[in-house]
Amino acid sequence: MNARKQKLARVEVPRLVGGQALRDTARAMSQKNVEVVQAAIEAFNRHEFGALEEFCNKDFEFVSVFTAVDTNDATYRGTKAWTDYAAAMDEMWTDWHVEDIRIFDAGDDRLVCLVRLVGTARLSGVPVDRPVGLTYRLRNGKLWRVRSYADPSEALKAAGLSE
Repeated sequence: MNARKQKLARVEVPRLVGGQALRDTARAMSQKNVEVVQAAIEAFNRHEFGALEEFCNKDFEFVSVFTAVDTNDATYRGTKAWTDYAAAMDEMWTDWHVEDIRIFDAGDDRLVCLVRLVGTARLSGVPVDRPVGLTYRLRNGKLWRVRSYADPSEALKAAGLSE
């Protein structure tokens, strides 16, 4: 497994982004961004959405493909975005969380996260285990824009990366 595909506990920020070596300051900022995303994912998995909101800018926006009904996606904005998202997820799923977390630094305060969304469909009781991709954009060290993709390769492509 290469360094860009390691699990959450052992994520390493690549020394090259876009073919050029990162300067020390950029590398430190990149590592800080990875740490913010890691901490946010941990809060997400604990369903501590108040804590998760502390990692977000006030004008935060999350576009989710998993809470939309009869549309391609649903958008959650502002300081209560995660609380609203959790309420929507709880209507459709039980015991939901993400596993097998892989974080990729795309440079310029952008990251991609590939995970497996695991849970149980509330109405049918059918277990769900599916790959998901997310793109993250940070501003001033906090989450600013997050988008989920049903096809993880689309998340990589959106950030200019590929596996």
